Amino acid sequence: MSNEKVTRFDKQAYVVGLKETLKALRDQRVNKLIIGEDVNVHLLARVLSFANQNMIPIEFFSSQQALGEYVGINVKATVVALLK
Repeated sequence: MSNEKVTRFDKQAYVVGLKETLKALRDQRVNKLIIGEDVNVHLLARVLSFANQNMIPIEFFSSQQALGEYVGINVKATVVALLK
């Protein structure tokens, strides 16, 4: 595995952030995406396109700040990718 930060949350491996999510999507390792509702859609165009093409389920979280807190980081999280 590359040097990206992969952690475990509720026994589920995941990556946080746009760059790490795009890497995981390219490697076909994503099981599900969780996106903050207040994210600018233009930022996620490539992620959403890839998810749509590969029929990856998407959930929305109340906000980027709440999503960051939910996964245990002290900053906003645009997207979280749950890994296979």
